[in-house]
Amino acid sequence: MIAFGIIARKLNVIDKNSSSQMSRLVTSFFYPALIFTSLVNNFTPRTIVSNWMLPAGMFVIMFVGYLTGLFSARFIKFSSAEEKNQFMFQCTTNNYSFLPLPIILLLWGETGVAKLVFSTLGSEISVWTLGILALTGNRFRRDNLKNIISVPMMAIFSAIAVIIARELLQQAGHLPTAGSIYYEIGNSFFSVIEIFGKAAIPVAMFIACSKMADLKSHHFMTLKQGYLVILRLLVIPLFAISLLYILPFSMETRIVLLVVATMPSAVSSVFLSEVYKSDTQFAASSVLTTHLFSLVTIPLWLSLFLR
Repeated sequence: MIAFGIIARKLNVIDKNSSSQMSRLVTSFFYPALIFTSLVNNFTPRTIVSNWMLPAGMFVIMFVGYLTGLFSARFIKFSSAEEKNQFMFQCTTNNYSFLPLPIILLLWGETGVAKLVFSTLGSEISVWTLGILALTGNRFRRDNLKNIISVPMMAIFSAIAVIIARELLQQAGHLPTAGSIYYEIGNSFFSVIEIFGKAAIPVAMFIACSKMADLKSHHFMTLKQGYLVILRLLVIPLFAISLLYILPFSMETRIVLLVVATMPSAVSSVFLSEVYKSDTQFAASSVLTTHLFSLVTIPLWLSLFLR
């Protein structure tokens, strides 16, 4: 996917304007569809209640990142407000699903994957509250409220509403049975949303990596990128993991959250920077640098805490 994105940009198949439009498509259609179908497919009201500490723990991890970025930004000189906002977002939000998924699958199987998927409920809430707050200047304004009430957030709450309604209909004996007209209509509607959701990851990766094709050495070989690598891969995981051991999490919950806490910057930061008019070059370069250095830091963290 990295190669395809870079090749498309180098051949001018995708330019800056088209990548911005595709970023809006991901945020408004593909990504919300993925959120909605993942939650509806994997959760019931009972599992939401019994595993509430997973999303709560994810919010704790990202809140630690937000506070660390807010404090650190006071001592760093930025070239623009957009660059500062993007730095804050990179500290707040990490790669909470795409990268930890194969690691957790390898080490703990489908049970661990199910826990990771459920934990993303807290991640999504964090991204569309703390993350968007960081991207828009850390000021509570009326415009910020409109940004927080986003399509992905609406997808989260819509999915929860559907899960509750499904449970109530099942208990009352009114849930449509397979083969009925209502079941087929609902199943067709859900299948369309699921198809859109499956496109979210490759399209988002394609957009993000096309941005990397425009990067030069002076974009990522900077002191600010060095600060971000240290904060994102060392300092923030240290604070977050310390809290995870202090707070009363179960061992299974703590392991999933610990893996996510060590992850590099989120790939989604690139297309979100397009949507919210932030520093796209800083976003793309920080995704590249933190992912490269995470090849060293992730095994170190896991070998230290997962013995």
